[in-house]
Amino acid sequence: MKILWRACEIILSLALLTILLPFFAIAVLIVQLDSPGPVIFKQKRVGRDGNSFTLYKLRSMKKGANGHFPSHTQINDPRFSRISHLVRATCVDEVPQLWNIIKGDMSLIGPRPELPKIVQTYNLEQLRILRFKPGLFGISQLAFREGIDYNKKIALENRYYHKRTFFQDSLVLLFTLFVLVEHSVSKFIPFIPKKSEFTDTFWLTAIMGKNGNGNYESTIKQSDRAECKEKSSTKVKV
Repeated sequence: MKILWRACEIILSLALLTILLPFFAIAVLIVQLDSPGPVIFKQKRVGRDGNSFTLYKLRSMKKGANGHFPSHTQINDPRFSRISHLVRATCVDEVPQLWNIIKGDMSLIGPRPELPKIVQTYNLEQLRILRFKPGLFGISQLAFREGIDYNKKIALENRYYHKRTFFQDSLVLLFTLFVLVEHSVSKFIPFIPKKSEFTDTFWLTAIMGKNGNGNYESTIKQSDRAECKEKSSTKVKV
C-alpha cells in the first residue's frame, strides 16, 4: 500500500508540475520585475524522524528583506510587496515543493515542516509530530495562514495526523481550494477582513468534527500549558 501511495504521489506531483508550470513562470516574471534577485529560495527544514532537508520555494520576499523578523510570516508583512502578497496567497510560490515530494522529502498531505531552531524548542508532546512526513498540503495549512502561533499549529496537527483517514485527507485537498480563493480575494478587497486563522469555519468542522473533533480548543489549551522539561530522544539531524 505504501509503495502504491508513493507511486501515486510521484505521478500526481509530475502532473501538477506540468499543469502549474505556466502559472509558475508568470509568478517568476512578476517577482523578478518587482524585486530582481534569486528565483528559488532554499531553506533547511526538519522532516520525519528529525531529518533535515532543503525546502524549495519561489523567492517572494524583497531581496535582502529578512532582517529581524519572526520566523513565520505575519499579516501585512513588510518584507513582501503587494504583488508578492498575491503570489503567496495563491500558493504558486510553493510549486517547487513538488520537487521535494518527488525526491521523497515531503508528501502531498502532512504537517508543515518547521525550521530547526523552532523544532529545538518542542516539548515531548510536540515532538510526536515528527513521526509524520511533512506535506505540501495539510490540516494546519488549511486552518492557519499568516502570523500563526506554532503551538496552536502543532496541537492541531497532532490531533489530526494520529487519527487521519483517507476521506479526511481528501477533504483537506478539496477545502484547500476554498481557502486559497478566500485568502487571495481578501488581499485586494479592503472590506473583507484579513484572517490568520480559519479555525471557526465549516470546512474545519467537516474534517475534524464538532469543535475540532470534540477537543480542538482543549488541545490548544493543553499545548499552551505544556511545560515539559524532559527532552526527547528525537534529535534534529542536520
